[in-house]
Amino acid sequence: MSAGLRERLRAVTGVWEGTYTHLSPAGELVERYASRQETRMEGDLWYERIVYQRPGHDPEVLDFRARFEGDELRFDDSSFEGRAVLVEGRFLVFPYRWTAAPGTEVVELITFADEDYKARLWQRFRDGRLEGVTVIEERRVPGATAEEWH
Repeated sequence: MSAGLRERLRAVTGVWEGTYTHLSPAGELVERYASRQETRMEGDLWYERIVYQRPGHDPEVLDFRARFEGDELRFDDSSFEGRAVLVEGRFLVFPYRWTAAPGTEVVELITFADEDYKARLWQRFRDGRLEGVTVIEERRVPGATAEEWH
């Protein structure tokens, strides 16, 4: 098992607040909103909760679970599947797909600039064509820890 991946993720557990900016393939602003991400590890398990805070809407909460398998972190449940690998100790490459959206794939690149700041970039493809790009900038909330949920 890659100690690098496990160590990197352990170092960045906690609560992150940020902004999602969705862009069209031409770079036009589609939507922007705040977010809160909570992450924690328990043995070989990774838990992640994201709260999307769109203006004028109730918060949307998505929970994700993954397991360390070899050099990867694997997400596999009835609605979501993907795998994440660490490159050069600070870049996480994460291709994934939603079961309910056949033909749609996302490739996410997470750059850990330091222990308390990260940037994420999504490329969303539908049927092999770029559908949009999302830029996510996040900062860790000092001292905050993720809630216990399963």
